[in-house]
Amino acid sequence: MGLLARVLGAVDRLSRALRPGDSLAERTATGGVWLTLLTVVDRLLRLGTFLVLARLLAPAEFGLLGVGLVVLAVVRRLSRLGLDEALIQHRDDDVDAYLDTTLALTAARGVAIAALVVLTAPAVAAAFGQPRLTPVLRVLALSPLVAGFRNPGVVYFRKELAFDKQFWYTISGTVAHVVVAVAVALALRNVWALVAAAVASTLVRTLVSHAVHGYRPGLGFDPAAARELLGFGKWIFGSGVVLLLLNRGDDALVGWLLGATSLGLYQMAFRLSNAPATEVTHVVARVTFPAFSEVQDDPVRLREGFFRTVRVVTAVAFPMAVGVAVVAPVFVPSVLGPTWTPMVPAMRILALWGTLRALVAVVGPLFQAVGKPQYSTALQTLRFAIVVSAIYPAAVRWGIAGVAGVLVASAVVQNPVALAVALRVVDGSPVRFVGTVAVPAAAAVTMGLTVAAVGTALPALPGLLSLSLLVALGVVVYPLLLFVVGNAVGLGLDDDIAVVRDALS
Repeated sequence: MGLLARVLGAVDRLSRALRPGDSLAERTATGGVWLTLLTVVDRLLRLGTFLVLARLLAPAEFGLLGVGLVVLAVVRRLSRLGLDEALIQHRDDDVDAYLDTTLALTAARGVAIAALVVLTAPAVAAAFGQPRLTPVLRVLALSPLVAGFRNPGVVYFRKELAFDKQFWYTISGTVAHVVVAVAVALALRNVWALVAAAVASTLVRTLVSHAVHGYRPGLGFDPAAARELLGFGKWIFGSGVVLLLLNRGDDALVGWLLGATSLGLYQMAFRLSNAPATEVTHVVARVTFPAFSEVQDDPVRLREGFFRTVRVVTAVAFPMAVGVAVVAPVFVPSVLGPTWTPMVPAMRILALWGTLRALVAVVGPLFQAVGKPQYSTALQTLRFAIVVSAIYPAAVRWGIAGVAGVLVASAVVQNPVALAVALRVVDGSPVRFVGTVAVPAAAAVTMGLTVAAVGTALPALPGLLSLSLLVALGVVVYPLLLFVVGNAVGLGLDDDIAVVRDALS
């Protein structure tokens, strides 16, 4: 009976944690739980799929899709309107009057993107020297076309921190992606598995958006509402253009200069090395932006929310990124296979970049929440200037590892500036910020050195066994170090566990 009672108690606590509350603090904490659940389920499904596909498809097939997705990303970003962000930031909770206008704008954008991609596909394929890219692009064009008709009412899921509904909306597309990708890959063993999965994911998610939210499209279009939405969105657009060049420019350069195989290796290295830190930052951005928007006029709550969020991000993301860098030489050949081994140096460098990205994860949502998205645009422009000046010679001389190194260098320069501006916005102390990140950073680095030393001392073992032992060691060592070091300086694990619950309360 004792065991049964504990199980029932755990189920009850989980049920209460997943049940949205009424206050901002309760909704923020519950939203964080749901987004964490979404992140874990979504990324495990996608990661497992890519690991399976890596055994079925050559790096060049991933690279070919990568070029196609770069092209789509360029067109999407250059036409991004920032409508979701404008609706979330709007001070009036009721944005029903804007939804018809939003749908009209997004549908028109989707049609325009699809038409442009279809028409320019042959020229793009010729520019990259990939004749197979033409049909790939034309099928991929279905994705933005369908996405343009997504139910705009789903913005309420983020605005109201109703991430339990966001979970089912998002995960539907992921399941479709997994099923279609694996089925087609087993049948065809080529890039069409990846293409079909991308289109299926968008189609299912768009259909589900109309099933899970009660808004039904109307024919209204309000020019005044459009001007208001686009007025805020212009800064999202500006920041997005710079982010596009930063986040996709390296892919485009690698694909054009080094070929589809190198691009496949680079993108897989990026995906695996940044997955832990990136998913943490996504959760943070999607929870803190609407939460910060609600307390943008309360300096004390805004500042406390900022520092508490930084602590949680670094405590989770730092050890993950360090662990990826340490185990990469064992992980890649044993899990993906020997054809992927050339990506190991880039993967280790990109893990460091993931750590630096996590350090400033809260900065962008903070700027948007206080109505200063232009700060993000300026900071991303600074990083872009660094990348564009160094990426080509680095790629020529060192290949994909050189490209990864340039990304790290750009973050090293940009991060201090971004954090200085953010601390000024929340009226925070640099000393407090350093103290906030010092404990998880020290614990993560020590854990990494410990795992690396043990890995070197281990006798020759089968790859998967060695990988399992090293991962298990890291999982045990890091929390122990965090507890010991944290308690030594008065920042124990209890603070980190309580941070989500107490943030912004």
